[in-house]
Amino acid sequence: QVHVVNNLPPNSNLRLHCASGDDDLGFHNITVNTDFNWKFCNGFWGNTLFFCNLWWGNKSVGFDAYKNGGKPNCFHDLKVGGIYYWAVKSDGIYSSCDIPPKALTKMYDWK
Repeated sequence: QVHVVNNLPPNSNLRLHCASGDDDLGFHNITVNTDFNWKFCNGFWGNTLFFCNLWWGNKSVGFDAYKNGGKPNCFHDLKVGGIYYWAVKSDGIYSSCDIPPKALTKMYDWK
């Protein structure tokens, strides 16, 4: 499961586009405290990759939302039901391996 949550200041809309090599999840406008999420199964060859592009006003960021074996702090990813949680905040993009998040780690800055 991948979750992208808009934790921006009130009245801040987030524009999001996520896709993999096989699946385009489309463009979405995410309001504050809204969770955009999807579930999937890893590909047979173990090379599954989902990436997201986010826009907030004149700021943007692109990142790998899920890369098979690419996030070592999420050890439970190897079992069924692994969670990738992304919190979008005004100072950057944070991740956690739990829902609700027990701890957030800053991963990316806005550009």
